Amino acid sequence: MKNKLYMALGLVSLTLVGCTSNNVIEKYQKVYSPAGAPTLAFYDQSKTGTFETNTTPANVLAQLQTDNYGMVVFDFYNGLKSIKTNSSHYKLAKILTGGNLYLVGINKTTAPTKDDYIVSFGQNLIPDIVYKKIYGEEIAAATHYVGAVADAQGVLTSGLHEGNPVDYVLIAQPALYATLNNKSAATYGMLNVIASLRAEWKTLTGQDAIPQAGLFVNTGYYTEHKQFFDDQFDLIDERIDTCINDPLTMKQTLDKDLDADSQKTLFGFTSQIAYNVQTSEASPNGFALVSGDETVDIKEFLTSVNVTDDYSSYIL
Repeated sequence: MKNKLYMALGLVSLTLVGCTSNNVIEKYQKVYSPAGAPTLAFYDQSKTGTFETNTTPANVLAQLQTDNYGMVVFDFYNGLKSIKTNSSHYKLAKILTGGNLYLVGINKTTAPTKDDYIVSFGQNLIPDIVYKKIYGEEIAAATHYVGAVADAQGVLTSGLHEGNPVDYVLIAQPALYATLNNKSAATYGMLNVIASLRAEWKTLTGQDAIPQAGLFVNTGYYTEHKQFFDDQFDLIDERIDTCINDPLTMKQTLDKDLDADSQKTLFGFTSQIAYNVQTSEASPNGFALVSGDETVDIKEFLTSVNVTDDYSSYIL
């Protein structure tokens, strides 16, 4: 684990949660995550009481300054910055997703220009940093921002941002799939995927992945319960492997535990959307979950986006 970051996400099963007296769920066993792609690795955790999500990124980031959770999922770079700035006792344990970002045109089939109306999400988070690096300053200056992927999905569905017609939207899976297949959307039949940012990034830098969501571990809890967390890292790899190589099992488990509305509330997507995105012939593993035997060179990536600060002491 010292020599590489395992690419995965997860938490202990219900039977392990039961190891505490009277089945009390301790803070160190709990995880907090933004809704969206990284949560797919929690597909079997909806009944444990240990797994919570939030649709507002700032609410998740704030938890890196508390002891309410043993693990917090967030944009890996801004999580590292927050930890360093605030002297927080969390460290980055894993990279969870490796690039599920797409630029989509509304009645457009070519790359954007500075005269287009473009909407992106999460200003200065990793998707935005990569987008700016790929498309340059002029395009960045023409870009308008919403807070989260769910907001970008709303723009792509309506074709409007603050009353203005939109030409392009930066969005992530699985929100992209859901919107492309939403027959009730005002933009249905008008959307064209212009570019995969992961593919563009590989062309630009030679790097195979874009590190996105990271799993941060409370180091105080980790020191006290090291075996617990180490066991979870192994289980995490198993869940990720299932999501990539056996998505039907993932879907069946989700359907057994939750109805579609509850799935969407907790995870931000339904089991059917997750299954369809993971099994796409054109781009399998569309959530871009990164398996346990993959690595991402964090330093190389940060150098590529002109970040020279040393974060090595904030990585587990």
